[in-house]
Amino acid sequence: MYRHLLNNLLLLSCAFYTSASNALPEDFEQEVIINSDRAQLDRKSGQVIYSGDVVLTQGTLRIESDTLTVIRKDDVFEKAIAEGKQAHYQQQIQANDPLTSADANRIEYLATKQQAVLIGDAKLMQANNELTGERIVYDMTTEVVTAGSSDDGTRSRIKVVIQPQAVKDNK
Repeated sequence: MYRHLLNNLLLLSCAFYTSASNALPEDFEQEVIINSDRAQLDRKSGQVIYSGDVVLTQGTLRIESDTLTVIRKDDVFEKAIAEGKQAHYQQQIQANDPLTSADANRIEYLATKQQAVLIGDAKLMQANNELTGERIVYDMTTEVVTAGSSDDGTRSRIKVVIQPQAVKDNK
């Protein structure tokens, strides 16, 4: 019984991470490791809730949050939600690129739409370049990033910081 429960927890969690695209292929060949203080499986709703200093790793992927909720419907992975003071995500997307990282009060991965949604004090960073706003949506299928106000109608502005190209010394 205990082993069956652990297998279900792991299978539900793995679905979240193997569904993401545009990351190092080697990441998906690595084992998924989730450390937390607690886990609760609700088989009827298809939810697994990890809580208490949650850290998930798989290859270069690392997610840190207070809680991580993984949701499946009809045996199909639907979404995962990382929440906390500031949920944190980082991953090396391509071999020669620096780490991409994101912070937000809530990070939703919508598997069926292939989107990552950063909500509340959201920040997306790579190589000291950053995009901040209340809501940032990354569509993995179209590779389009959209930033703006939150869904509650509160108007907010975005901020983009782009670092200058390093000047190469040709001497």
